[in-house]
Amino acid sequence: MTINSSAEAKILNRVYPGYQLEFKIPASGELEQLRVLKNPLEGYLFTRTGGTYSVDTIVKTPEIRQTFKVGTISDSLFLAGKREQIPATTIMEMANIFGGVIDFILDPRAGDEFSILYEEKYLDGEFIGHGEILASRFVNQGKVFTAVRYIDDEGEVGYYNPQGESMRKAFLRSPLDVFRISSNFNPSRRHPVLNTIRAHKGTDYAAPTGTPIRATSDGRVTFSGRKGSFGNLVIIKHSGGFETKYAHLNKFGAYKKGARVRQGDIIGYVGSTGSATGPHLHYEFLVNGVHQNPRTIVDKLPKARSIDPDQLQNFKSQTAGLVDQFNTLAAQGQKRALLTLAQ
Repeated sequence: MTINSSAEAKILNRVYPGYQLEFKIPASGELEQLRVLKNPLEGYLFTRTGGTYSVDTIVKTPEIRQTFKVGTISDSLFLAGKREQIPATTIMEMANIFGGVIDFILDPRAGDEFSILYEEKYLDGEFIGHGEILASRFVNQGKVFTAVRYIDDEGEVGYYNPQGESMRKAFLRSPLDVFRISSNFNPSRRHPVLNTIRAHKGTDYAAPTGTPIRATSDGRVTFSGRKGSFGNLVIIKHSGGFETKYAHLNKFGAYKKGARVRQGDIIGYVGSTGSATGPHLHYEFLVNGVHQNPRTIVDKLPKARSIDPDQLQNFKSQTAGLVDQFNTLAAQGQKRALLTLAQ
């Protein structure tokens, strides 16, 4: 068949697993229409007109519904979320939102509580996926942290407390979501491979091969390649004289040397390349060329930029209704929990 040369028509050269194909073939045996759905909301419709096929873009708008959930930690944040039927991706996103103020590996305690208001997407009455977190609260050892979503005039999305202060530090506390610390920053450590005293200038995070590694702050990739005992290594330069290094990667992310990255972008995956005894990430943090303890330096750094004073009124106007709604839902959830305990 002959198809016009529009950019949309080239989709047929890039059909991937998961795409849905629908064919309309009348009794004549000739293809009359072909529908290619990339996902429930996007696709293309090819229609035969004479001897050629024209193509139209399919764009559907989902119905957005809000869901509010409350959970209590008795073992781990992820298991608490699973008990409340909160998607793992949503729980991970919540952990990222509070990542600048809570270390979700070391800080959470049994009895900590969280509440979360997030979106769900429906099409023709059927659930098709989860949307954004609108507001969330985490009570860690009695200390309350509240975050609300805000979109500024440039379309940038961020999470702030109701007073307009950013919820995240300039750097994430950890470049991994799931890990255990196998070796801390130690200037007098005995090297496990060389069996000599050699300073350990970073923190080792043991994790399964292929675990995503996230950039801990905005910056520019200055190195991405193989480098001696580091194996596959990514180095990111950040503003203010900061630099981070990510070593022993199994494979790299999509960011090459010179690329700009945002905090949370996946820049590689855990591996055991170079001088490594098992799969782990070796993470280094430098300030003006001097190595610092990655686990303690974050608390000494300022938060990320908060709302500018001249934008604060716009922030409060946009978020006030959401904060009130969230507080009402949280109060109702607390009452239901107390009633359940009393029964």
